[in-house]
Parts: sequence; structure tokens; C-alpha cells
Amino acid sequence: MTAKAFCDYTLVVILSLIWASSFLLIKIAILEVPPVTMAAARVLVAFIILYVLMRLRGQEMAPPWGDGGQMRWVHFLVIGMFGNGIPFSLVSWGEIEITAALASILIGIMPVFTVILAHGFGVERITNHRRLAGIATGTGGLVVLIGPAVLTQLGDAALHELALVGAAASYAATAVYARRLTLRLPLVPLATGSMAASTAVMVPVALILETPWQLSPGVGALAAVAVLGIVATGFASIIYFRLLASAGPTFASTINYLLPIFGVGLSITLLGESVGPRELVAMVLILSGIVLVRNPPSRASSPKERPFSR
Repeated sequence: MTAKAFCDYTLVVILSLIWASSFLLIKIAILEVPPVTMAAARVLVAFIILYVLMRLRGQEMAPPWGDGGQMRWVHFLVIGMFGNGIPFSLVSWGEIEITAALASILIGIMPVFTVILAHGFGVERITNHRRLAGIATGTGGLVVLIGPAVLTQLGDAALHELALVGAAASYAATAVYARRLTLRLPLVPLATGSMAASTAVMVPVALILETPWQLSPGVGALAAVAVLGIVATGFASIIYFRLLASAGPTFASTINYLLPIFGVGLSITLLGESVGPRELVAMVLILSGIVLVRNPPSRASSPKERPFSR
């Protein structure tokens, strides 16, 4: 395994752990913080953290005027809303009625959407049987992990479950859209600009819909939202953009194959649940899918194929 491939796999594991834990944090916070307000707080906290980091690095965001400035901020808005504002709200709303473990399983459908969108828009053509086998194997792992017992829950809160599927589609669209950008922006300004655009939309919407100034959340809920903003949103955005630039959206989306595994693992640790043969079989299938879906880097890659490279 090359150093680059090892780095890509490491980033996948780190992001999977961060985002799997976010479902538990959302479940804690949603008891006291409504979904749109939680999403707005996440992007606001992430924007502040990223802006400070950007300035410490001597970087800055280009203004929305001048040569290409307006289009650049259109990109920021699309990435910020479809990659943060919309799915954050959908996941938080979904977890009002469903468990964090089921949420992490349902969001795992993202790789399927990513493959369809990436192929349809000509970002990454699926032309070899190895990658198709990887998608099928990983999806099979999700099917095994879900199992009949979890499927019986579908319908009890169908709209909340569909919200998670919608969030998965939103994340997939963001991955493909970001990969197609021709901007040559460093990672931190890119992530900061996306959070700024998302904050500009989500904060007013939260103020209008949920009157957050009337809330009185406890320390636990506030801490959960803070961690979501700083770690799961701010720093994770930089890691995710770096992974997109290095490996592409289809491989990056395989993070979601690991989410059920880590989600179940966290449930075992925190709730004392047991793991049966089905979960072990699913883990093997999912990890096998990760390996199979990984595309070797092309020697003919041009700068346009890696829009977020420095």
C-alpha cells in the first residue's frame, strides 16, 4: 500500500468516527435544541473556528465581487447548504423520532446516490467490475446489518426516516458538485467560505422558525452542540475536502459504510448492547467493500481533476 493510499484510508476512519459520534451528540442535544437551531449553531460555531484558523494561517476569503467573486460565492452557498445546512437540519429532525443507531444506518445509503450522480455527471465513470463489486459488497453489508428486526421499525416514523435518506442524497450531491469545481482555493478558505454562506442562511431561518432566544438548554445539550460545531463540522470539513481532492467522491462516500459499524460500537460502549453474528458478518462485508471500491490514483491526473489541491 502506498503512503497516499494509507493516508486516504486513515482519513476515512477518522471521519467515520467523528461523524458516527455526531449522531449520539445530536440525540443528546435534540431533547432541548430544535433541529434548525441546532444546524444553525453548528455552522456558526464551525465558521468562527475556521475563520480564526484561516487568519492564523495568513489566508483570507475572496470577496463576492471582482473577477469570479460572485460565482465563487455561489459555489460556497451550494456546498454550505447541501453539505451542511440542509442535511444537518434533516438529520436532527429525523432523530426526534428514531435512534442514533438507526440514523447512522440510514445515512449509509449515501454511496449509492454518489455513484449514480458521479457517473451521471461524468465525474467518475464506473467502468470496472472491481468497483461495482465493492459497491455491491458494501451495500450488502448494510443490508445484513439492518436485518429484519430493524426493518420492522420502518413506517413507525416514516417521514423521519425519509429525512435521513434525504440528508444522504444531499451529502452525495455535495461530494459530486465539489469535485467538479474549477476553483483553485486552499482547503481552509474553501471550508470557511462554505460555512459563512451556510451561516448567512441558517441563522435567519432559525430565528424566524424556532425563536431560539426563548430556549434554555442545559449544559449537556450546549456541550453537545459545541462539539458538533467545532469537531464534527469545522475540522471535519477540512479533512473531508482533503479526502475529496485526494481520492474523489465515490471513495470518500464509503465513509458511510463505516458509520453503522462505529454507530453500533458506540452504542455497545455507551448502552451496553451486545454484538451478534449478523453484525460481525456485516463488518467484514463493509470493510471488504471499502477496499474494493478504492480506485488507484491515475498517473494522468491533471490539476483540473484535483480542484482542492494546493
